[in-house]
Amino acid sequence: MRMTPPPYTALTNAQFLLAESSLVAQALIEGTGWSDLRLAAQEGRLFGPGKASSQLTVLTTLRGRFQDIPGEVLPELAAGTLETRRLLMLGLITRQKPLLRDFVEQVLLHQWRRLDPRVTDADARAFLTHQAEQRPEVAAWSPATVQKTRGNLTRFLVDAGLLKERGQGEFEILPQYLSPQVRAAVRDLDPQLSALLENLK
Repeated sequence: MRMTPPPYTALTNAQFLLAESSLVAQALIEGTGWSDLRLAAQEGRLFGPGKASSQLTVLTTLRGRFQDIPGEVLPELAAGTLETRRLLMLGLITRQKPLLRDFVEQVLLHQWRRLDPRVTDADARAFLTHQAEQRPEVAAWSPATVQKTRGNLTRFLVDAGLLKERGQGEFEILPQYLSPQVRAAVRDLDPQLSALLENLK
């Protein structure tokens, strides 16, 4: 019996949040609880000076991403290399947003295997059009939601180090050479993403 894939959710409100994730991971390692982090966000002092409402939104997003992650991942998120933190953050996101992982598989990996390391906004648009034909939840998205998600598909992958911007709406796929430690950590978060990254080299 074939399993029904989980529904796609849009990439609209949240950003990649790499620096913020490192700060929260470090605080959790030091024993700070989520309630204390929330209080600091409410007072606008968690992520430097800033609006409390924005800080609470960021913290809520990160709490969702950090749910059920292995404890050994926290030190890497807090103080690992830039490459490590980027890929772990991508794994945290793709666990919640399989749309982004499928974009890596269906667009980046497809182009890579064709020996054409270019991705464009048009590719992202075609990907979402195809998904709307396959999935009613995507077909129900508003044009604004589709546009924001399209932009974030490539923006998140630039932030993760999988794409490099070459011009307006044009990107180059970057090869991924993961150390055994990073490979194992990403596999713990999202085994499917780990397998995809292994093929991008």
